[in-house]
Amino acid sequence: MRSRTGRVLETSDPATLLVSLARNIPGAIYRCALDRDWTMHLIGEEIERITGYPAEDFVENRRRTFVSLIHVEDREHVERTVWDAVRAGRPFEIEYRVVTASGDERWVLERGCAVRGHREEWLDGIIFDITERRRFEEAARRAEAEAAVARELAEARRRIVYASDEARRRIERDLHDGAQQSFVCALMTLASAQRRLSEGNGAAAALLHTTQEHLERGLNDLRDLARGIHPSLLADHGVAAAVGALAARASLPVTVVDDLDDRLASDVEAALYFSAAEAITNAAKHARASEICVHLGRENGCVFVEVTDDGVGGASFDHGSGLRGLSDRLSTVSGTVEVTSRRGAGTRLIAQIPVGSNGGMLP
Repeated sequence: MRSRTGRVLETSDPATLLVSLARNIPGAIYRCALDRDWTMHLIGEEIERITGYPAEDFVENRRRTFVSLIHVEDREHVERTVWDAVRAGRPFEIEYRVVTASGDERWVLERGCAVRGHREEWLDGIIFDITERRRFEEAARRAEAEAAVARELAEARRRIVYASDEARRRIERDLHDGAQQSFVCALMTLASAQRRLSEGNGAAAALLHTTQEHLERGLNDLRDLARGIHPSLLADHGVAAAVGALAARASLPVTVVDDLDDRLASDVEAALYFSAAEAITNAAKHARASEICVHLGRENGCVFVEVTDDGVGGASFDHGSGLRGLSDRLSTVSGTVEVTSRRGAGTRLIAQIPVGSNGGMLP
């Protein structure tokens, strides 16, 4: 073999070539015995950078055995993998941990194969430091695991909110079909009884009239309760109609502007409705506002409800649980809520929900 300068390089001694390779090839090239200690006959100087121990420490086990480097939890795995490959007559590749001179753990990748000489069999191979790669992979696995947990939690919260909304709808239907109908039948019976009473039974007529008034008030209260639990208008006609009915019952003027046009998925409509309901209720009860404006619309791939009032301001997520609960509900549909409420400058609440390729509409 000739060098670039034209001189002949002596390579008649295979051991000389092996030593040269051990010094120049990235990774720690080695030759070791097939024994329990993996006794090194030769090992590259790269092993010192990996482990902190000089290469000569391992040659013929002068100061320490190579097996003593291998993490105790990995030794059985390394021995089994290597011997399985030797018996099958194939190369092996294995990743395991070593304990360095400073006590740290590092990951290595070892590739090798058995070589049979005239009198004995040994291993030739190479060891690479893959610690950074393993750390990156471990960090990626942890991040993916955390993301999976976050997705599971978000899905669980969506299921909880969906189940809650379904329960609300069921209660509203039960109230409508059960208690409300009983009240209506009672009122009809009272009205019939009043018509049949003779004019001489004035006291009985007055008593029936009072009973009718109580029943009417109870019926109205029951209807308000049913609408508050889950308005049937929301399921039947959409968020704009439900918010409109909410505005009509408010104790102060409420203007509703609907730029949505189309129906949305039920969980999205429910989130928008309860956002508007929370803001209107807060304005009517606490803000001393004279008017409220509600705007439903679409912008930048999101649907939104914006509620503004001219009240005293000062609304905050820190005061009461209503806004925090609203934020939790919106998070189940990947939505957000923003509240601007400076003292003396009114309150502005915006709830936004991203919509999919179908615009968030019902399929």
